[in-house]
This record gives sequence, structure tokens and C-alpha cells, in this order.
Amino acid sequence: MTVPDAWSRLGAVAPAELANATLELHWATQFIAAAGQSFAEPREDDSHRGMTWSAPRREFVGESFMGPYPFRVGLRPADLTLQLLDRNEEPLGSLPLAGKTREDGYEWLMSGLANYMGRLPEIGRPDYEMPEHPVQDGAPFTGDRPKELGTLSALYESAAALLSEIVDGHEAASQVRCWPHHFDIATLVTVERGEDSRATKTIGIGMAPMLEAPKGGAPGGWYWYVTPWPYANGAALPALDGPGSWHTEGWVGAMLSGEEVVAAEPAFREAVVRKFVDVSVGASLSILGA
Repeated sequence: MTVPDAWSRLGAVAPAELANATLELHWATQFIAAAGQSFAEPREDDSHRGMTWSAPRREFVGESFMGPYPFRVGLRPADLTLQLLDRNEEPLGSLPLAGKTREDGYEWLMSGLANYMGRLPEIGRPDYEMPEHPVQDGAPFTGDRPKELGTLSALYESAAALLSEIVDGHEAASQVRCWPHHFDIATLVTVERGEDSRATKTIGIGMAPMLEAPKGGAPGGWYWYVTPWPYANGAALPALDGPGSWHTEGWVGAMLSGEEVVAAEPAFREAVVRKFVDVSVGASLSILGA
């Protein structure tokens, strides 16, 4: 599947109908976060627990382990398969998660690592709050939503490709990463730094797979976002001369819903998102006075 194919597949399942598959996939990626937390070089920005998207393998890939064995843990969304990868991202072993519990996954991962490390390693579990799902209480992963998982795979593939092009055009943009806490894939553009070299003004650009549910309501579907920081709380927001709108509940930023993207013809979906990003970055620069 090429990247244009990925954009065309985004409409296979309506964004609002992806919630259950998204939650299951989110929980499955925690194996990558746990391995990064346990074996990768710690970083202040927590990126050692994050993931990148491997375009050739069409899967999430974690950070390389410290030491003489630079293993990585991968997860293929389309069929919910956990993998242990070597330094060249070639699989040393695979575990389809359908029918397996979280404990099954951790035991498989520890056993696989023991074969190459000569000892049974301990894998810590991330301590941040996760959305509720039956797998957290011992239920097995189902993997019974191939159409939904295929759509999510296409969603992250298309997002990673576009974000990578954005990074190539901005010297001050960070590496594209998928963050295991909120499960968004994003880059951060530094607009201004202080005397201590710390960023004082930034613009986040990314795609999140699910809009947080309002109290008593259902979660929304995936969306693209552009967030200026510091947030423009209470400030007048400039009009967006293009697709998308301003979101102000819980966070302030421009948002383009998945429904708006898939409403476009497949050949024009990428262009719709590009237009949104360009317009929203311009508006964000105006807000930041840059």
C-alpha cells in the first residue's frame, strides 16, 4: 500500500466508529512504551518511551535498547502483532496478540529478550493514566476488527508521511514521534528560545486518534491539530482562512476533524490537511507574535 492508498483508505470506517479498535491498539502499544522505559536511554522529554512509524514495515517501532544488543520492540497495527526487532528492524520473533492477555505479551517479550541477553529481564510498566478498556483487567486482546485496524494503520501511515515532510521544511521541528500516553503522532516546531536555550514559544502539529469524550458523552473520532504555546487563553483568535476551526475546551488550538477530511474525495484528502496545517500555522505565528 502506497501513501496515496493510505489516504484513500481513511474513509473505509467512519472516524467515530473507530473508538473500540483505537483503545485496543493504544493498549497494545504500551508494550513498546514499557520496553523503552526499561531498556532505552532515558530522556528528559520522555521520548525514550515514544515510538516512530516505520514506513517500510508499516508499524510502530520503539527506541533502541542501551548496551550491546540494540533491540527494538515493534507493533504492526493492521493485525495487532507484537514483534522483537534486531538493529536492522528485522523481526527476531512475532506474537499475534489476538486471544492473548497483556501478561501473555509481557511474558513473551521477556522470554524473547532472555534468549538474546542471556538473562530474564525485568520490564517496568508505564505509570501514566490510560483510558479504560477490558484488557487492563486481564481480558485478552481481540484483534477482531480487521477493517478498523487497517483503517488505523492507514491513518498513522498517512499522518507520519505528511508530518515527515513538514519536518523536512522546518529546521526547528522535532522528530516525528507517536506518544504512548495520548497516542497522538506529532512534531513540535520551536518558534523562539530564551536565554537558557529552552523553548519559550512553540507550535505543535499532529494527529490524534480520538477526541476526549465530554462528561457523560461518547469520544469523538480522529483529528488533526495545530497548537500554539503559550496557549491563547482568553485572547481573540484569528479567523482560519481554510478548513478547520478553533478548539477551546481543555486546550486551545486549531482542529480539523476526521469527518472533514474523509468528506473530501480520496485524491484531495492530503491537500485538505496540508491547507489546514498551512493556514493554522500562520494563525498560530500571529498569536505568538512571531
